Amino acid sequence: MFNYYIIELNTEHKIGMVLKEKLESLSTHYRILLETQKMTASMIFQSTVQMPEVIEIMSEASSSTKNEKAHLRARLHNLLYKKYNIIKQKGVLQYHFVLPNNESFYRAHKPDKFGDDLTNIRSDFKYVNETHRPTRGFVQGRTAHGFRNAFPLFDKNYKYIGAVEVSFSSDRFQWYMNNISNIHSHFIVDKSIFNTKAWKRDDLVLKYEQSAESKEHMITLGNTHDKNKCVTENRVKLLPIKDEIVTKLKLSLPFSNYVEYRGNVTVVSFLPIMNVQDKAVAWTISYVDSPIIHDTLLSSIILKLLSLLITLLITYFLVKQIFSQHKLEEKNQAIEEQKEKLQRQHQYLNEILNSTDNIMFITDFKDVKYSNNMFKNMLKVKQTEIFNQTSRHNLLSIFINIHGYLHSGLLEEGEDFMSLIKRTPVKDRVVSILDNNSNPKAFQISVTNSENSGDYLVSLSDITKIKEYQVLTEQKAYIDGLTNVYNRNKLNEIFAQEIKNSKRYKTPLTIAILDIDKFKDFNDTYGHLIGDEVLITMAQTVQHNIRETDTFARWGGEEFVILFINTTLAVAKSVSEKLKNTIEQNTHDKAGKITSSFGLTQYIENDTQKSMFERCDRALYKAKENGRNRVEIL
Repeated sequence: MFNYYIIELNTEHKIGMVLKEKLESLSTHYRILLETQKMTASMIFQSTVQMPEVIEIMSEASSSTKNEKAHLRARLHNLLYKKYNIIKQKGVLQYHFVLPNNESFYRAHKPDKFGDDLTNIRSDFKYVNETHRPTRGFVQGRTAHGFRNAFPLFDKNYKYIGAVEVSFSSDRFQWYMNNISNIHSHFIVDKSIFNTKAWKRDDLVLKYEQSAESKEHMITLGNTHDKNKCVTENRVKLLPIKDEIVTKLKLSLPFSNYVEYRGNVTVVSFLPIMNVQDKAVAWTISYVDSPIIHDTLLSSIILKLLSLLITLLITYFLVKQIFSQHKLEEKNQAIEEQKEKLQRQHQYLNEILNSTDNIMFITDFKDVKYSNNMFKNMLKVKQTEIFNQTSRHNLLSIFINIHGYLHSGLLEEGEDFMSLIKRTPVKDRVVSILDNNSNPKAFQISVTNSENSGDYLVSLSDITKIKEYQVLTEQKAYIDGLTNVYNRNKLNEIFAQEIKNSKRYKTPLTIAILDIDKFKDFNDTYGHLIGDEVLITMAQTVQHNIRETDTFARWGGEEFVILFINTTLAVAKSVSEKLKNTIEQNTHDKAGKITSSFGLTQYIENDTQKSMFERCDRALYKAKENGRNRVEIL
């Protein structure tokens, strides 16, 4: 039974690692694509508001008569239809202008459809027209859904004149996953976000079919997918795990599972897509064949059969010993046979443990009582006794003291290593060991307690490549590619945590927004390459002149944000003045002198990220109005 448990534990562990890796891969590619589309939408919006005639048309449209609107709409169409044909190549589904009263004024994809009231249909337009702030997210429209980006429009006097939408369809996501990331995936949508009659309409931008994964969801079929494979075949393939899928979909959390079908094992990963109300109304699903899980399951069966065979052999010889006690000679012979078989059992156990890729050993976390060949090869020892001597009977000495890994330095007074493992979440139970070439390797550690002897069976699974992939993924997700400082995603995570800390411990928290004065002039005069050099220079200057405990990130364009942790507004203002003066000393050999403006604010009771950022943004605007190259606080 102990052998069987070891085999089962090792099998479950390997499968769990594969499922986790596939889900993280899907999530990473999804986040990268979502961020890319957000940047594309922002660039399209910026290029739109730089067209004076577009602003002029939208400014006049709200107060115009029906005939005047028709004339204005025709002008807008002549201005933008070529632009729309270009941005469609970047995956844009809708380029849509709406008046402040939520009236649709111009749809680039359907120029002849206008004038309808979108108040109760498009929550994103309603939000932008009420708050005059941009919003992004998955939103259902009248006949189609999409990843929508809605931006406010202002005239040259900062009067609000309406909103513009740049949205992308889920079909674009599916094309990217399948053709660029080489991840077979598709997209399903909750039926409840549609009017029931809408599924049969012929004018839908996206075509829908009943999904194979859930009767409550519809699959969007574009040019990327085949109905027979994505619906008919998958419906049969998922039958063994259908109930589990339905249960997990209700939780609105990411998950992965595997299914065996026609001799292959497929990992099916589900990633929830949230709308602007943070509700999972759609899912992106990937199907990836896994030879690793297939081979793991096959190896598990073989090892279990071998273990059963060993148990039967031992049982047989024990029974034979009982019935051979009639004669002393037969009894002695039976005893000898039993010894031989026990030796074989030990040999078989060795073969089982040595057949795994994992490092396995039995220990009391001081001495190693037994180890497989992977352990000996890793530490370059021939016998465990030699290891015990060289380690001075301290097994924990092989675990390197590195941040993010378990080691003896984390033990509290009087605590043993097993207690440390138990209080550590399963996903964080990782140790690092130097291999026989003195290179650090990462291992997932699993420990099973032996109730009889008080020793522990330890299994170490090599996850070095997975850890390296996680680091690379985090860099892609959290580091700005141009300036090499944190991006908006990382800032939002840290900002949310620091607000919680300020609320709980009553510690000060100050935020600064800064940007380069007249940065557009740099780009217009010298080109974007010079503009990029200016951005990099300023980012390096700030990064090298703030504390390690503070957080510096690029918010977007020429805007940057500093979180002054545990710092009052007065101290942060003094630091910002020094930063401003240091930046001013930088002179680009072509662009010349560089100056910057700062807006600062401090956390006050009941503040949120949004309220602090809005107040800080107003402080930056004040700095711009008062002449630039200065620091203002609110």
